[in-house]
Amino acid sequence: MKLKKEKHIRNEQIVAELNLLKSQISPHFLFNVLNSLYALSLSKSDKTPDVILQLSDILRYSLYETQEREIPVLDEVAIIETYIAIEKMRIPDTASISFNHDAIDQTIKIAPMLLLPLIENAFKHGVDSTVGDSYIHASLSKNENCLVFICENTYKEPKTKTTQVGGIGIQNVRKRLELLYPSRHSLEIEKREGIFKVTLLILL
Repeated sequence: MKLKKEKHIRNEQIVAELNLLKSQISPHFLFNVLNSLYALSLSKSDKTPDVILQLSDILRYSLYETQEREIPVLDEVAIIETYIAIEKMRIPDTASISFNHDAIDQTIKIAPMLLLPLIENAFKHGVDSTVGDSYIHASLSKNENCLVFICENTYKEPKTKTTQVGGIGIQNVRKRLELLYPSRHSLEIEKREGIFKVTLLILL
């Protein structure tokens, strides 16, 4: 009886922690998108109405899809493409952005908001802070029973040193992976010669 009660309490703690992590991720992501929209509105860009519609899709996703434990991975892919489309409107033309996701079908499911923060982190710390040519190259693939996500971007060291590798988005993703996919995932981060690379593996 005591063990059952302790397990119930632990489960409640996990749910509460997951909900907290989700609340930290979504506003952080939306804040950056709103900055992009604000910049377009200042320049009176004709693209502003389209961005507002795209932003509504992102809001819908963050409000409703994140309530589910797992969603079709193609839903996350679609929202990533929407996010990239918004960001590409404000970054230099010299930047190279790509996101490949061949051979991914609707039957594959993952927890929401696991891949999106990794892309958002690449834009925040890569294209935004890199002088001259820069790039973000991401890919999503399925290798047998394993989902593989790779994101590589140019990177410039911040003036203020930090002990954390990556931003708050990556730290939250790492914590959520530990809770949702214990012993079923691998998250590796490499930093070398101005390149930042994230490799995420999830056993399906």
